Amino acid sequence: MRTFIAIKINPEKQLLKVYYELKKSLGNELISWVSPDNLHLTLRFLGETSVQQVEEISRLLDNICTKYHPFQFKLKEAGFFKSKNQPRVLFFVIEKCLMLNQLAAEIEEKAVTLGFSSEERLFNPHLTIGRIKYLQNNMAFYSLINKYQGTELQTVTVSEIVFYQSILTSAGSIYKTIKSIRFSN
Repeated sequence: MRTFIAIKINPEKQLLKVYYELKKSLGNELISWVSPDNLHLTLRFLGETSVQQVEEISRLLDNICTKYHPFQFKLKEAGFFKSKNQPRVLFFVIEKCLMLNQLAAEIEEKAVTLGFSSEERLFNPHLTIGRIKYLQNNMAFYSLINKYQGTELQTVTVSEIVFYQSILTSAGSIYKTIKSIRFSN
């Protein structure tokens, strides 16, 4: 099964307002939007995972979560990642958060000890809201993104992490919770 470890995001009013404004303004573009019910911050994508590895990861996450207490981070403004000079991923920016980076680094380190290959890219926390297949009007897209610079969207309180299974379907990914682990500190 395909798995990943994440923080579930429960969108609040301001975040949803901007999400729907972006979705409406970009309605003529080929963008696959992440449903507000599926919003999450990926801490570590694991990929193909055996049943034995699922059990090992669950135990590992239990152990990691004993060391953490709830913390917060801020979601602000819209951003995008490019590929071959074209915007490909639309996201909300996550303000720097030391605890978030420490948590991701510890999960990364433990995942490697279980035989998963190490991540090639540095952890770059972001909240994906859409995957861009094709833009007809790049200038309008850039202008719209600039409109939201400096916009505070939501403060997220993190008190647990979620171990998910990702099931690929023709209608998009379905995320099934394998285990939610609360911070015990």
